[in-house]
Amino acid sequence: MPPDPEEPIVLRVADFGLPEIAEPPDGMVELRNSVLWPGANGLHDSAGRPIEESCLRRGFALDYYPHGRPKPLDAPSRALAAASDPFRRIVYLPYARMVHFGHLLTEFAGNVGPLLAHPQGVDGIGGEDCVLLVSARSHGSTAALAELLGVPVQRVRSTADLSGPARAVSAVIPRPSMMNRHGLATRHFSHVRHVLDRLFGVGPRLATLAETSGVGKLYLSRSRLAPGMRRIRDEEAMEADLARRGWRILHPQELPVAEQLEGLAAAHTIAGCVGSALHLLMAFGEGAGGRRLIALGSTVSRTNPNVVLQAARQRVPFRHVVCLEPEADAASSPVHEFGFMMSPARIAERLDALASGALV
Repeated sequence: MPPDPEEPIVLRVADFGLPEIAEPPDGMVELRNSVLWPGANGLHDSAGRPIEESCLRRGFALDYYPHGRPKPLDAPSRALAAASDPFRRIVYLPYARMVHFGHLLTEFAGNVGPLLAHPQGVDGIGGEDCVLLVSARSHGSTAALAELLGVPVQRVRSTADLSGPARAVSAVIPRPSMMNRHGLATRHFSHVRHVLDRLFGVGPRLATLAETSGVGKLYLSRSRLAPGMRRIRDEEAMEADLARRGWRILHPQELPVAEQLEGLAAAHTIAGCVGSALHLLMAFGEGAGGRRLIALGSTVSRTNPNVVLQAARQRVPFRHVVCLEPEADAASSPVHEFGFMMSPARIAERLDALASGALV
């Protein structure tokens, strides 16, 4: 029997064919005589070879370098670095940008979290008066990063600040607790809480909310986002139908983080388009296990595996509802507008059934 065109395809974690969830190792990478190149997004060893642990990597096999993989350095370049005045000791972070909320909870918390979790912060990991060095791509976040970590701004540098090749006698790279599309460590959830508390002061509230057992149904809407951001045409119609079925509709960008957390804590089911808002559930760690998570998206190939990894690590029952398709005129440009594959009422009916029925 051919599939019903009005029946959304619903996929579970196991349907995605993801490899076994990696638990990224803890600890630090210790390096001697590293080469620092102006404007680079990674470090080199004394032989001029790129140091993979210093690069931002993504993908199931960590074979994607979104900021570019540094190229090997030739002998004259290494000689320039060797002749420079060295940094005695640095702590290096492959990712430290603070401009995107989703990445703040994933890659940023994964890289900066070890510094926030350590009782002595940067000094406890890198030694007193060490320099915190970040990639050139994170240059715009150095001042905010210094404030977050409570260190003088002159102790946070980026490779974009270097006037020429340099070297570090000793370098430390904290191992990240989350690597995009690859692995998620249990310790990452505490790193998320540290970041949220330092930036938004929600630590005490989080401790209480973590014990809350949700009873309601929550939909995270994108319908009021600014033009140019990813949106769903006719999402408001579906939301109206959900509201009639007892769902609460929440617009995350309009609320303080504390109120967003309260909304998540009060719900036993959280649904929404695959996006940053779903990552905030990580603040509850494995305590979120009594809830269920439903993501709306297009084809499986466009699903964000980070949400799947998150749900699996948190032991949250997860479904991905294939019900969106990109607008026809977006074929040659980044997709910012999606439409429903079937009626909004049918999607609302299916979401409500998933929220009410058995979901294991």
